[in-house]
Amino acid sequence: MKILKKEKKELEKIYLDFASQTMPSKKVLSEMKKVSGKNFNPNNIYTEGVLAEKVLSEARERMAKVFVVKAREIYFTNNATLSCAGAILGTVLFYKNNFNFENNIYIKPHIITSNIEHSAVLENIKYLERLGEIEVTYLKCDEFGIINVSYLLKEIKENTILISIMYANNEVGTIQDIKNIGKGIREWKKKNGKELFSYPYFHTDASQAGNYLSLSIQSLGVDMLSLNGSKIYGPKSSALLFKKENINILPFYFGGGQERKIFSGTVDVERVFGLAVAFEEAQKKVKNKKFLEKVALKRNLFLKNILKNIPEAKMIGAFSENYWRENKRLPNNISLWLPNFNSDEAVIRLSEKGFAVSAGSACSAKDDDYSHVIFAILKDKKIAKETIRVSIDDNTREKDLERFSKVLKEIYYKFKNK
Repeated sequence: MKILKKEKKELEKIYLDFASQTMPSKKVLSEMKKVSGKNFNPNNIYTEGVLAEKVLSEARERMAKVFVVKAREIYFTNNATLSCAGAILGTVLFYKNNFNFENNIYIKPHIITSNIEHSAVLENIKYLERLGEIEVTYLKCDEFGIINVSYLLKEIKENTILISIMYANNEVGTIQDIKNIGKGIREWKKKNGKELFSYPYFHTDASQAGNYLSLSIQSLGVDMLSLNGSKIYGPKSSALLFKKENINILPFYFGGGQERKIFSGTVDVERVFGLAVAFEEAQKKVKNKKFLEKVALKRNLFLKNILKNIPEAKMIGAFSENYWRENKRLPNNISLWLPNFNSDEAVIRLSEKGFAVSAGSACSAKDDDYSHVIFAILKDKKIAKETIRVSIDDNTREKDLERFSKVLKEIYYKFKNK
């Protein structure tokens, strides 16, 4: 009997979209497994509930130790979108509910953000703006995706209650000068006779920053910070909001009042514990210069190879050989413009060849067909429709990056010349 040969060997999948999602590390999975038997409702007072509360408290303490903050300033939630919404909507709700009326005139609150924020920030702010609840200043970035700190500080007004600027951009990887923004806000408060914990509050979406940048709260000078576990080799559906205890927000939805009445819903103790372990691991790596050098060098060589194969291609955002040392761009990020090659088409063709990359942010179901971040930087919809994001990690193999460069060249010129 004739044995049929196997048709085609399945392509080895090469994952190059770590900005979208990381997979839980071995240590995270191992530590989560240890507490999985204690994943009961921590609000119950019977034995299992008490044990679950102990695990939850340990996770909170471990997170606080890395942030160098108080444990009660950590609020666990399911994702960074919910965390950002809590910071934004919660600030506005508290302001409205505690406004001191003078002559029955209500002063509409003012928020400052940038036009390259993640949708988790922008869409919540735009929602409030559409309702007529707030006025907003959308800061423009320069051609490298960097916000001008001096310009931001000039936009602060008496009715400014919140400033929300992301630490590192999810699409182009550029890093904002959060420390100097925080310092500038404190100086503005002092100059205008404001208390340290008065408005405006300063929030940052640090979802992309955890693996490569320090998240020491004292150093950053923020009042609130959002972080996502699935970006730092932790479990999905794990996130947090850091909020200084003297910063006041109200819940924007209601339920059982868990997480000190800010984020109602039973906390998944196992995932939260995994988040704490992942955060410890991530911030430990950040302190290792050799780790950062390894990732940056790998990325830079990879980029050179791509640009050598496709001279027409362009890197979007701040970049030079030493930019990662100067804190201008995450060391693992490449945002690549491929002229006349639609980004969705590129992603599909690369996927067929065994590579996973994304077209801009992978966190949104877009109604439009171009990246709002790329458009904000370069003011060109065509370029915004032709840019892909490639993000590596320290374990990405050089041979896989070499193969990617060859495959990208092949499909690019095949598409261009057809």
